[in-house]
Amino acid sequence: LRNRFPRFNCGVGSCGYAGFPAGWASDAKQFAWTDNFTMNRGAHTIKAGVFVNMNLNGQQPSWTDVPNFNFGSNPENPRDTGNTFANMLLGNYTSVSQTNGRFYGSFRFFGLEWYLQDSWKINRNLTIEYGIRWAYLGPTYTTGQFLQNYWDPARYNPAEAVQIDTRPGLRNGSIVPGVGNPFNGIVQEGQGIPKGFARHRYNNWGPRFGFAWDPFGDGKTSIRGGGGVFYERIRQNANNFDGLGNPPLVYTPNVFAGRVDELSPSLITSGVRSPVGLSSFDPAGQVPTVYSWSFGIQRELGGRSSLDVAYVGNQGRYLQYRRDLNQLPLGRTLQPGVLQSVNNTTNALRPFLGFTTINWTDFGAVSNYNALQTRISRRFAQGLTGNFNYTWSKAMSEIDGDTTALGYAFDRRREYGPAGFDRTHIVTIDFVYEFPKLVKTGGIANTIVNGWQVNGIARFWTGNPATITSGSTNPGTLSTATGGGARANYVGGDIFPAEKTRRNYFNIASFARPAEGTLGNLGKNTLRLPGINNWDLSLLKNFRAGERVNVQFRFETFNTFNHTQWGTVNTNLTVPNPGAVPTEATRGTFGEVQNTRDPRTIQFGLKVLF
Repeated sequence: LRNRFPRFNCGVGSCGYAGFPAGWASDAKQFAWTDNFTMNRGAHTIKAGVFVNMNLNGQQPSWTDVPNFNFGSNPENPRDTGNTFANMLLGNYTSVSQTNGRFYGSFRFFGLEWYLQDSWKINRNLTIEYGIRWAYLGPTYTTGQFLQNYWDPARYNPAEAVQIDTRPGLRNGSIVPGVGNPFNGIVQEGQGIPKGFARHRYNNWGPRFGFAWDPFGDGKTSIRGGGGVFYERIRQNANNFDGLGNPPLVYTPNVFAGRVDELSPSLITSGVRSPVGLSSFDPAGQVPTVYSWSFGIQRELGGRSSLDVAYVGNQGRYLQYRRDLNQLPLGRTLQPGVLQSVNNTTNALRPFLGFTTINWTDFGAVSNYNALQTRISRRFAQGLTGNFNYTWSKAMSEIDGDTTALGYAFDRRREYGPAGFDRTHIVTIDFVYEFPKLVKTGGIANTIVNGWQVNGIARFWTGNPATITSGSTNPGTLSTATGGGARANYVGGDIFPAEKTRRNYFNIASFARPAEGTLGNLGKNTLRLPGINNWDLSLLKNFRAGERVNVQFRFETFNTFNHTQWGTVNTNLTVPNPGAVPTEATRGTFGEVQNTRDPRTIQFGLKVLF
């Protein structure tokens, strides 16, 4: 350490160093360098470290590799035979499209983190840990031949908007050539924007605090607590890799009414453009952050048993989620004459003309988790060890994953509710029982009789929640182009019947399809699906085969008692008319259990350790 830092003086105490050698430790895509040191000074143990990493990645967006032909009969095709099959045999296509090329991009990010921590042993009963961590999680950016194109709504100029062809015919819905800017709002990597488009944030300070206290000084009770702030890198799959497919680098033009043998790269390139989908994100680039804390008491109860009770909580802020910035406002297509005015070309009604869906990543979602976690452990003298675990928890969120998209882009708070992975009650029991040695001497009897072991895990879990959605057969709930987001209306009555059956897991008469242009009055994840009631048991036999070889025979059963456990339930209401309550004639499989969890499975195994 003194050779590395000649002016560093440890003072009274001892110093130690652990870390990788100076320089880069690398594989094909990842370069990293880590240094850590520890200094003991009286009652303090001080630790510090630095982590530097650079990631190199290669990826390409999706593309249409081969021409996509349409040989359908159309009067605008002068070579049309009136028969699709005949058109195909003669090579007379009505339309053809193909992506203009393959583009393999090079992506890179840079990160730097350091921490400083002190473990202070105040006395023999109390230890406090406190420290600080700082992180720079640099945005991912592109280098090399192909650079990413980012779309920014602040750069979109309505005066330069393209015009959508709303005339009936083959070109209906395409972009009128020569009018407006088809790349309106798009900026390329390195053209006056920060690397990776997002703001580089350097204020990611993560304080940490924790303590451990033995209040009675007898080593049988421990009270622990702590908390901290944690940061996460923005996910590349959602924000970067697909972004290389944005125009003008990538586009898929259409060519109309021609012959297959007359196709050429120049003809495809000169084809008519249509509105395209985009992937982009908020350049503010907030870093997803989690505030986490816990407080627990562990107590030795005697009789080889112990009790552990803890409260665990966290809150997520600036969490990543997606929404369609180009979604039509609620009920837009219900306005009189709107669809007729554009010949059902909804792309002509979108806020940002020239584009279809704009998959926009925002960083504003929130979540929280609170739980009582308990465990009782017991070691019995007869070779039996068991644990009983119980968790009472509640997980709330606006989104469940960083690629989750809002059903309705303009109301994120509507998505706040129980998380899809929330389970209110979780009981898990596990045990290991080693049979006593019945034969004290060696030989065949010892090999056969001794060394047996039984293991088991039993789970009794509340089911995860689900949302009662409402499919729409008519336009207007959101838009004919984007759809989704509508939930059923709750119209009263008990949601669950006195006896749940596979056909009627819940009361379908409690729900109705909402009126067109509305989203329904139900919240997110208001229904609780079937839970888990499952036992897994295994029988093991351990024996030696020579001096250096151990052999283990395993007989394992999953869902040992073959208990039928319902799985998913159809929670999508699809009735013909708005405002209608489903009947036996119109319900389909709404409210019906769709499948069951795995039946009993038995497997044998042989493990050799040498």
